[in-house]
Amino acid sequence: MRQRLALLGLAAAATGYAVRRARRYPLRDRVALITGGSRGLGLLLARELGVRGCRVAVCARNGDELRRAVTDLRALGITAHGITCDLRDRDQIRAMVAETADYFDGLDIVVNNAGIIHSAPLDALGETEFDDAMRIMFWAPLWVFQEARPHLKGGVLVNITSVGGKISPPHLLPYACAKFAHVGLSEGLDAELVRDNIRVLTVVPGLMRTGSTRRANYAGNAALEYAWFSLLAGTPLVSMSAARAARRIVDAIEDGRHHLTLTPLARVATAAHGIAPGFTQGVLRTVNRILPGPGTEGPTVGFEAASRADQWGMRFLTWFNDRAGRDLNQMPEAGRAPVPKPRTRRRTLRRRTRR
Repeated sequence: MRQRLALLGLAAAATGYAVRRARRYPLRDRVALITGGSRGLGLLLARELGVRGCRVAVCARNGDELRRAVTDLRALGITAHGITCDLRDRDQIRAMVAETADYFDGLDIVVNNAGIIHSAPLDALGETEFDDAMRIMFWAPLWVFQEARPHLKGGVLVNITSVGGKISPPHLLPYACAKFAHVGLSEGLDAELVRDNIRVLTVVPGLMRTGSTRRANYAGNAALEYAWFSLLAGTPLVSMSAARAARRIVDAIEDGRHHLTLTPLARVATAAHGIAPGFTQGVLRTVNRILPGPGTEGPTVGFEAASRADQWGMRFLTWFNDRAGRDLNQMPEAGRAPVPKPRTRRRTLRRRTRR
């Protein structure tokens, strides 16, 4: 009996290994396009994909940031190309995809990563903030996919969504609305595109230390909005290292996965909301009571809000996030740090050896 069980166990393990090998997606010599790739998580994904053998195109609106990002990537030995593109303009998206495919003679992986954050109470928000969020985090991913679709047969579409697309937190309503739409788009495309041999990977991150809090937009009481948001995003036990997140996302691309939720807190929160939505909504109502109340300030960029919050000692409390911002091209040129080389995991090195 024990021998039979052992044999069954070995057979199951062998079958699982064969299935994993069959669905693996080797990255060497692939072409990847990353939107919002000039800084933050997008830049880390470009580095990680490049280190594993991809040629990468990154897009951004800011030409100076884009040039710095391409210089950083090339310094790591990565074949990189930068494209200036405003993702709110479909004509520019069409030109960006065409330029990528022409420059590298193909396109295999598209990563919809670009995003925008508005942190404010409802009374400090207008339709402009909702429209901006939907254009960048719903319409742009849809347009990018539509333009890239003819090139992606046998390729991968990666959508970086958010736990905010599963649970809608207070003071982040435009972001949550757009991310809910992005999750629906991504999961729907995953089902629809199986006949086209296009795999869709839906990534649901929780909070990450990317330094993006200084790039977010705040309103109402901007300094207090910045303070609560940056504290959560910069706390190691609550947020995740962006470098680790990038490695796990690229692992998921290689491993042929269709869904990835990052951070234990995000997994627990989404599971709890699925089982007991009334409970999680009650928690969110309680959270809203302790967040900053209505204020009179209009839209304020994070750098300005941070300068006021730093007077309260916030600089010491957000050190981890600020360091990530310096590493990931979030800060102005004078505040940036040298580019760290991505750490490649041992299993990746073994894979390269087998190829």
